[in-house]
Amino acid sequence: MSFIDNTRKPTGSGGKLMVAAMNIGHRALAGWGLGFLEINDGAEILDCGCGGGANIKKLLGMNKSGRVNGIDYSEVSVVKARAVNRAAIAGGRCEILRAGVTELPFTDAAYDIVTALETVYFWSDPRKSFGEVRRGLKGGGTFFIFN
Repeated sequence: MSFIDNTRKPTGSGGKLMVAAMNIGHRALAGWGLGFLEINDGAEILDCGCGGGANIKKLLGMNKSGRVNGIDYSEVSVVKARAVNRAAIAGGRCEILRAGVTELPFTDAAYDIVTALETVYFWSDPRKSFGEVRRGLKGGGTFFIFN
Protein backbone atom coordinates (compact mmCIF):
# COMPACT_ATOMS: atom_id res chain seq x y z
CA MET A 1 0.00 0.00 0.00
CA SER A 2 1.29 3.45 -0.86
CA PHE A 3 2.03 6.19 1.64
CA ILE A 4 -0.93 8.25 0.34
CA ASP A 5 -3.31 5.28 0.62
CA ASN A 6 -2.23 4.79 4.23
CA THR A 7 -3.17 8.39 5.04
CA ARG A 8 -6.64 7.74 3.61
CA LYS A 9 -7.33 4.34 5.17
CA PRO A 10 -4.49 2.99 7.32
CA THR A 11 -3.90 -0.75 7.06
CA GLY A 12 -1.21 -3.18 8.15
CA SER A 13 2.01 -2.31 9.92
CA GLY A 14 2.50 0.83 7.80
CA GLY A 15 -0.98 1.95 8.84
CA LYS A 16 -0.16 1.46 12.51
CA LEU A 17 2.86 3.73 12.11
CA MET A 18 0.76 6.26 10.15
CA VAL A 19 -1.95 6.46 12.82
CA ALA A 20 0.61 6.91 15.61
CA ALA A 21 2.38 9.61 13.57
CA MET A 22 -0.91 11.42 12.88
CA ASN A 23 -1.76 11.49 16.60
CA ILE A 24 1.53 13.27 17.22
CA GLY A 25 1.86 15.31 14.03
CA HIS A 26 -1.65 16.79 14.10
CA ARG A 27 -1.63 17.61 17.83
CA ALA A 28 -0.73 21.32 17.66
CA LEU A 29 -2.99 22.17 14.73
CA ALA A 30 -5.93 20.20 16.16
CA GLY A 31 -5.49 21.84 19.55
CA TRP A 32 -5.56 25.26 17.94
CA GLY A 33 -8.60 24.42 15.79
CA LEU A 34 -10.59 22.89 18.64
CA GLY A 35 -10.04 26.11 20.57
CA PHE A 36 -12.69 27.65 18.29
CA LEU A 37 -15.30 25.00 19.13
CA GLU A 38 -17.84 25.95 21.80
CA ILE A 39 -18.82 22.92 23.86
CA ASN A 40 -21.48 22.97 26.55
CA ASP A 41 -20.47 20.55 29.27
CA GLY A 42 -22.53 17.38 29.00
CA ALA A 43 -22.68 17.55 25.21
CA GLU A 44 -23.03 14.47 23.03
CA ILE A 45 -20.25 14.61 20.41
CA LEU A 46 -19.39 12.42 17.42
CA ASP A 47 -15.96 12.55 15.78
CA CYS A 48 -16.19 11.33 12.16
CA GLY A 49 -12.96 9.83 10.87
CA CYS A 50 -11.47 9.67 14.36
CA GLY A 51 -8.16 8.17 13.24
CA GLY A 52 -5.98 7.25 16.19
CA GLY A 53 -8.28 8.83 18.77
CA ALA A 54 -6.14 11.78 19.89
CA ASN A 55 -8.89 14.28 19.05
CA ILE A 56 -11.46 12.20 20.92
CA LYS A 57 -9.24 12.37 23.99
CA LYS A 58 -8.94 16.16 23.61
CA LEU A 59 -12.73 16.50 23.16
CA LEU A 60 -13.34 14.39 26.28
CA GLY A 61 -11.12 16.78 28.21
CA MET A 62 -13.13 19.72 26.93
CA ASN A 63 -16.44 18.03 27.82
CA LYS A 64 -15.96 16.75 31.37
CA SER A 65 -19.42 15.26 31.91
CA GLY A 66 -20.42 14.51 28.31
CA ARG A 67 -19.82 11.72 25.85
CA VAL A 68 -17.62 11.61 22.77
CA ASN A 69 -18.07 8.81 20.26
CA GLY A 70 -15.94 8.15 17.23
CA ILE A 71 -16.15 6.34 13.94
CA ASP A 72 -13.53 5.40 11.40
CA TYR A 73 -13.61 2.96 8.51
CA SER A 74 -10.05 1.77 9.16
CA GLU A 75 -9.78 -1.15 11.59
CA VAL A 76 -6.20 -0.06 12.41
CA SER A 77 -7.49 3.39 13.38
CA VAL A 78 -10.32 1.98 15.49
CA VAL A 79 -7.97 -0.30 17.42
CA LYS A 80 -5.59 2.60 18.14
CA ALA A 81 -8.41 5.02 19.05
CA ARG A 82 -9.86 2.49 21.48
CA ALA A 83 -6.45 2.00 23.11
CA VAL A 84 -5.89 5.77 23.46
CA ASN A 85 -9.34 6.22 25.03
CA ARG A 86 -9.53 2.97 27.02
CA ALA A 87 -10.39 4.67 30.34
CA ALA A 88 -13.22 6.76 28.84
CA ILE A 89 -14.64 3.68 27.12
CA ALA A 90 -14.53 1.73 30.39
CA GLY A 91 -16.21 4.66 32.13
CA GLY A 92 -19.06 4.76 29.62
CA ARG A 93 -18.12 8.17 28.20
CA CYS A 94 -16.92 6.96 24.82
CA GLU A 95 -17.68 4.41 22.11
CA ILE A 96 -15.57 3.94 18.99
CA LEU A 97 -16.98 1.98 16.07
CA ARG A 98 -15.74 0.88 12.69
CA ALA A 99 -18.09 2.66 10.30
CA GLY A 100 -18.17 5.06 7.39
CA VAL A 101 -19.74 8.50 7.31
CA THR A 102 -22.13 7.56 4.50
CA GLU A 103 -24.10 5.33 6.89
CA LEU A 104 -23.76 6.50 10.49
CA PRO A 105 -24.71 3.74 12.94
CA PHE A 106 -26.58 6.09 15.27
CA THR A 107 -30.15 7.26 15.74
CA ASP A 108 -31.49 10.52 14.37
CA ALA A 109 -30.75 13.70 16.32
CA ALA A 110 -28.31 11.97 18.67
CA TYR A 111 -25.53 14.59 18.77
CA ASP A 112 -25.06 18.18 19.82
CA ILE A 113 -21.79 18.38 17.87
CA VAL A 114 -20.35 16.37 14.99
CA THR A 115 -16.69 16.96 14.16
CA ALA A 116 -14.71 16.18 11.04
CA LEU A 117 -11.09 17.02 11.77
CA GLU A 118 -8.78 16.76 8.78
CA THR A 119 -10.95 14.10 7.18
CA VAL A 120 -13.69 15.42 4.85
CA TYR A 121 -11.32 15.41 1.87
CA PHE A 122 -11.23 11.61 2.19
CA TRP A 123 -15.02 11.16 2.14
CA SER A 124 -16.07 9.18 -0.94
CA ASP A 125 -19.57 10.69 -1.17
CA PRO A 126 -19.63 14.11 0.53
CA ARG A 127 -23.27 14.83 -0.34
CA LYS A 128 -24.49 11.61 1.28
CA SER A 129 -22.07 12.02 4.21
CA PHE A 130 -23.21 15.57 4.93
CA GLY A 131 -26.82 14.32 4.85
CA GLU A 132 -25.93 11.66 7.42
CA VAL A 133 -24.26 14.25 9.62
CA ARG A 134 -27.38 16.40 9.43
CA ARG A 135 -29.55 13.40 10.34
CA GLY A 136 -27.34 12.73 13.37
CA LEU A 137 -27.38 16.31 14.67
CA LYS A 138 -29.91 17.61 17.17
CA GLY A 139 -31.77 20.78 16.21
CA GLY A 140 -29.41 23.70 16.62
CA GLY A 141 -26.41 21.35 16.66
CA THR A 142 -22.96 22.16 15.28
CA PHE A 143 -21.09 20.50 12.44
CA PHE A 144 -17.44 21.46 13.00
CA ILE A 145 -15.16 20.89 10.01
CA PHE A 146 -11.48 21.55 10.47
CA ASN A 147 -8.85 21.10 7.75
